[in-house]
Amino acid sequence: MKDLLRAAFAAVLRDLDVARAMAPAVAALRAEAASAAGLLVLAFGKAARAMAQAVVDGLPGVPLRGLVVTPSADDASLPPFERIAAGHPLPDPASLRAGARALALARSVRTDEIALFLVSGGGSALLEAPLDPAVPLDELRALHRALVASGADIVAVNTVRKHLSAVKGGRLALAAVGARAQRTLVVADVPARPGAATASGPSEVDASTPGDCCEVLDRFGLWPAVPPRLRERLRAGDLPPGLRPDTPWTRPRSVTLVADERAAAAAMTAGLRRAGVLAVADDSVDDWPCERAVDRLLRRLDRLRRRHPGRHVAVVATGELAVPLPSEPGVGGRNQQFVLACARRIRGRPITVLSAGTDGIDGNSPAAGGLADGATLARARARGLDAHRALGRADAHPLLHALGDTVVTGPTGTNVRDLRVLVHSG
Repeated sequence: MKDLLRAAFAAVLRDLDVARAMAPAVAALRAEAASAAGLLVLAFGKAARAMAQAVVDGLPGVPLRGLVVTPSADDASLPPFERIAAGHPLPDPASLRAGARALALARSVRTDEIALFLVSGGGSALLEAPLDPAVPLDELRALHRALVASGADIVAVNTVRKHLSAVKGGRLALAAVGARAQRTLVVADVPARPGAATASGPSEVDASTPGDCCEVLDRFGLWPAVPPRLRERLRAGDLPPGLRPDTPWTRPRSVTLVADERAAAAAMTAGLRRAGVLAVADDSVDDWPCERAVDRLLRRLDRLRRRHPGRHVAVVATGELAVPLPSEPGVGGRNQQFVLACARRIRGRPITVLSAGTDGIDGNSPAAGGLADGATLARARARGLDAHRALGRADAHPLLHALGDTVVTGPTGTNVRDLRVLVHSG
């Protein structure tokens, strides 16, 4: 069953073709682009290269200029655009250069140009500029690190990011207000609910308030992680607003979803069904604490098995889980944490679990995710490995790697969140 799940996940990644997903949106731009002087393209995130290339290929003859910001490992040129390879999951000096350059280009947009924002997951770290330029990078990195480790869901995390950044919360769109029109295309790594904008919404309207930001900082004890200059200005109400729902706006603007986690779930479900597995989707655990999600999905799998005795049955889930980190976490990520937590609950049972990130990256590990089955704990004990200790230290990767149960794909060039599959063999 592990081999089947590995092959099914690989097939999903092949199906998540950014160029194909972009084609309808790029085609819709052609007539508008032909009547404009050109496009100012600002692309950032894990799918930035593929999205920008789709624009180049799909709009031949249209004058293009702009910036493409990709993860640091992806540093090849992409004419006619400027290129910056920046840091993820924490911003680095290149992230600040990217933020400053994106703002400068946005402010340079001409009234006969269309501003095209190509947004994908990872953009929050890759493209950054603190609202107070005097904030040093180390303080900004500490804030990003604390947000990721807090256990807060993505809406809460984004609420803080939006109110403390000069590019997030629609501020990049405000910088490009002079454009003839603004169009945003999104490969989403966030759930489809208010406040959960991909890359913290640099070109999208933000309905949250400074009070909402303060509430998140209170609830998760994050005030000490806020850079002092930003902390003082936030408390004093001295930070400029982003793009609000009531911000005056006279020129055309739109946001189009190009791809999201539903495509991954549909591809996995269809692949399992072709292999003779009765598979159902369950989107109920998004942003849940990891252990609670384990309990919910295993109970759903048990109910499905009872309704279909003798069949191979599967539950397919997407989204991300909350895994608060210890002060000194080990090597791993939420996907490997999930499968190892499942392993404790499925000992001796004919259940196999896969969980992996569609971006090919799970936390601070070299893996996209991992696998577990009813024999995982026994195999670990036979090698002298302590699963309970690994879970407590957020250190699942070394154990799963030793068992040969990691899923390694390398960066995939896209990101539509995580994919989890739980299969009960009939």
